Amino acid sequence: MNNQLINYKGIEVKSDLLQYFKHMLLVDEYREELVSLSKSWDNLSLLSHFGNSSANINETKNNFSKLTSKLLNHLSNELLEKTIRQMKFKSQISIDIVIRNLFERTADIGFLSTDNDIREFIENNKNRYDHDFANNVKILRNRFLEYTQKYSVYYDIVLMDTKGKVLVQLDKNQKIDKSDDDIINLSLSSNDYVESFKYHDFIPERKKSLVYASKVTKTNDPNSEAIGVLCLCFRFQDEMKGIFNNLKDNKNKECLTILDKDGIVIASSDKYHVNLGTVLEFNPNNKFSLVSHAGRDYLAKTCKTTGYQGYFGQEWYGHIMVPLEYAFVGEDDNLNISQEVLLAILQEGEGFSDELKKIPLEANNIQVNLNRLVWNGNISKGEHDQSEMTRTFSRALLNEISSTGEKTKRIFDLSIANLTKTIILNNATYVASLMVDIMDRNLYERANDCRWWALTQDFMDVLTSSNVDKTHNPKLTEILKYINNLYTVYTNLFIYDTNGIILAVSNENEKHLIGMQLNDNTVEKTMEIKDSNDYFVSKFKKTKFYSDDFTYNYYASIKSNEKVVGGIGVVFDSRVEFKAMLEESIPNFKSSEDEKRFGVFTDKNGLIISSTNDDLKVGTVLDIDSKHFNMVNGETHSEIIVYNGNYYAIGIKCSQGYREYKVSDNYSNDVFAIFFSYISSANLKISHTKEIFKEVSGTKVENTQEIGTFYIGGKWLGVEIEKVIEVVCVDKLDLSPTLDNDHYFKGTLIYDNNAVGVIDIRSFLGESVDREYKEVVIIKHFDKNSENYIGVLVNELGDIPEVPRQRIKKIDDYLLGNCTLVNKVVVPSEDDKEAKLLSILDIAMLKDNLVE
Repeated sequence: MNNQLINYKGIEVKSDLLQYFKHMLLVDEYREELVSLSKSWDNLSLLSHFGNSSANINETKNNFSKLTSKLLNHLSNELLEKTIRQMKFKSQISIDIVIRNLFERTADIGFLSTDNDIREFIENNKNRYDHDFANNVKILRNRFLEYTQKYSVYYDIVLMDTKGKVLVQLDKNQKIDKSDDDIINLSLSSNDYVESFKYHDFIPERKKSLVYASKVTKTNDPNSEAIGVLCLCFRFQDEMKGIFNNLKDNKNKECLTILDKDGIVIASSDKYHVNLGTVLEFNPNNKFSLVSHAGRDYLAKTCKTTGYQGYFGQEWYGHIMVPLEYAFVGEDDNLNISQEVLLAILQEGEGFSDELKKIPLEANNIQVNLNRLVWNGNISKGEHDQSEMTRTFSRALLNEISSTGEKTKRIFDLSIANLTKTIILNNATYVASLMVDIMDRNLYERANDCRWWALTQDFMDVLTSSNVDKTHNPKLTEILKYINNLYTVYTNLFIYDTNGIILAVSNENEKHLIGMQLNDNTVEKTMEIKDSNDYFVSKFKKTKFYSDDFTYNYYASIKSNEKVVGGIGVVFDSRVEFKAMLEESIPNFKSSEDEKRFGVFTDKNGLIISSTNDDLKVGTVLDIDSKHFNMVNGETHSEIIVYNGNYYAIGIKCSQGYREYKVSDNYSNDVFAIFFSYISSANLKISHTKEIFKEVSGTKVENTQEIGTFYIGGKWLGVEIEKVIEVVCVDKLDLSPTLDNDHYFKGTLIYDNNAVGVIDIRSFLGESVDREYKEVVIIKHFDKNSENYIGVLVNELGDIPEVPRQRIKKIDDYLLGNCTLVNKVVVPSEDDKEAKLLSILDIAMLKDNLVE
C-alpha cells in the first residue's frame, strides 16, 4: 500500500485506500462521529483558556486526531482484505466444485462405454433396416433413460458408429442421422475419454455444450477394435446455477462467472448482469483487480482450479465481480460476545498485527492521561483566587472534557471491536458450506452407483439361474472387482439373494463374508423396492462390512421381470473419504501442521461422522451447545464460542442435499458441517467497565464536598480533593531496590523538590492486584505542623463527584484488612437505587500506620 496520506473529509487517508474508503459506510459512520468529536475538542481547547486547564488539551486533541487516522486506515484496510478473502474463496470454490463434479463424469464415460448392452447393440444392429432394429433402439434408449434418471447431471446420451452415424439418441426430438463432429475422430484416436465444450452438431439447438465422449471397443482390452463412439451430454448451465446459488450473496450485487482461457464468460450467476459470451479482463495472478465494465467500477478476482486427484479439466477460471459501491456492505451477525472480550481477543489472539494491537492501547493511554489532566485541573482550580462563577465554569469545562474523552475512546473501542470481529469470523460459514456441499455431491454419486450397477444384466442372469452356487460365483466376483477397481471410494461391493445370503464380494480380503446371511432388516427393505430409481442407506454405525467401524452402506434391489431377485450393497470408505472432504475444504490446510483449524461432520444429535481433529473420535458426541443442531436444511450460522478452553470462530451449515439426493428421493439424513477456527485461549485478561460514583442531578445543595475516586484492584475508594496535591504517572516512580516485593513501601518520586514516599496499600484492603498500577495519587499530610506528602499507588482514576456533606458519614472502627484505613463513607442518594457505598481513605491513619 502507498503510505502517502490525503485529507478526506477531515481524516488523513492512505492514497491507495481512498478509492475504497469512500464506499465503506461503516467506516464513514465512525469518521463522521470522530470528526464531530474533533470539532468538540477544538471548542474545548478554546474554552479551556478561560479556566486553568489549557496545558494539555491541545496535546490530547492532537493525539486523538493522529490515532483516528490510524484507526480508520486500519479499519478500511481490513474491510478491503476481508472482501478480497471472500471473493477469492467464492471464485476458487466456483471453479473447484465444478471440476470435482466433472472428474466424476470422466469416470462415468469410461465405465458406460464398456457396458455390454451397448456393445451388443452395436454388434447386432448394424443395419437400421432390420425389422428388429427399431425395437432394439427403443430398448437401449430406455436403458439410457434409466441411466439419466439416476445420473441426472446428463440431459442426453448419443451412440454413434465409427463413421458418425447416429445409432441411438436419448432425446427423441433430435432427428440427426449423421454427425461430422470432430469429437468422433478425437475419441477413436484416443485410449481415454474426450472432453469437449463447443458447438456439437448432434445437439444443434445449443450454441455450446459440454460433452464427454469415448470410443466403444469390442472388449475391455485397450487395444481392442473400436466399434462406436458414446457421448454423454452434461447439464453444465444447470450445474453452474446450483453452484452459484449456494455461493451468491444478493446484498452486494456480486456476479460469479466461469471464464474460458480467452476470458469469455461461459457461465454466469446473472446473465442480465454479465451475459454469456461477454469477454472480461482477468488476471489470475493478481491478488485482486479494480476493473470497469459496462460503465461501472468493480472489484474482481480470478482463480484457476487447484484440481482434483490430478484432474484439472479444461483451462477454465472462476471469476467474481462485485460493484465497488456495494463491495463493503455490512453483514448481520448474531454474535453473543461482549466488546470487552473482543478487545481482549485482539490483544492475545492470533492473526492480529502489532500495529493493530497498539491502537486500543494508545487510545487507553490517551484517556488515562486525560483523566489525570482532569483530576489535576479539579485540584488546581481550588488553589487559585477564583470567583465562584469561575470555579463553576472550570468544573463544568473539566466535566465536559472528561465526557468528550470517554465518548472518543468509546468509539475507538467499538470500532476496533467490530474490526476484530471482522477479522476472526473470516469465511467460517463459507468453509462449512463447502464441506457439506462436497459431502452431499459425493454421496449423490454413491446413490447413483448402486442403483445403476443393480441394472447389470449379468447380475440378473446369475440370480435367476437355477444352478447358482452360493459359495462360488466367479462371474459375479469378476464384475464386482472390475467395478471396484474403477470406483475406489468403496472398500467392498457385494451381491446377495432374496434370503440375504451374500453370494460374491469385490474385496478379496472379505471373502469370509460369502455364504453369510444379512442379519438386519436389509432384505426386507430390498424386497420393498418397486422402482429401479429407489435405494436405501444404512444408518451411520459400526458394521462388519467395514472392519467393525462406522460407515454408510448403500443398497439397491436387483430385479428381473419386475421381480426382486436380490440386491447389491456398496460399502463407502467413510474413514478415508470424509476426512479427505474436510481437509480439502479448509483453505491451505495441512494436517501435519495445522491443528488449530479443524472441520467436523456430525449428525443432528452431534454424533461425530468425521473430523480432522484426532482428539474428536468418530462415534462420539461433539461437546457443543445443542442449539447448534436445531438448524433447518440449508441454514448457516457463525458464532464465537469457548471450546476446550479456547475461543473459536465456528461456521455451521446443515446439509440441503444435491439435485434429487436427499431432496426428493425419500432419503432423509441431516448432516452438520462445522468449521472451527482458533482465535485465542479463553483465559483472557478482560478489562471490564467499572462502576463510577456519579451524582444524580437534582436540587442544588450549597454545602458540598468534592471527592477524588480511584480503584485499587476491585476496591472503589475516594479521598477529599483538598488533600490531594497532584496525580502523576507511575513512570515517575523510582522503585526501591532494597525491599522485598511484598513490602508496602515501593520507592520514591520527586515532587516540588521533595522526596515523596510511595506506598502500596492493596494488602491492607484485602485485594490481590494482578493489573499494573498506572497512577500515583500524591496526598498531603501534616507532621508537627509541617506539610508533608505521601504517594498511593492506584490502578485507575475514577470520577470526581461533588456530594452533599450531609451524606458523608463517619464510621467508627470500620476495618479493612489488617489496618483501619477508612473512617467515612458516602451514602448514596435515595434517587440512586443502583449505587453502592463509597469508602473514603483516612489520611491520618495512612500516616500513623504506614508512613515510617
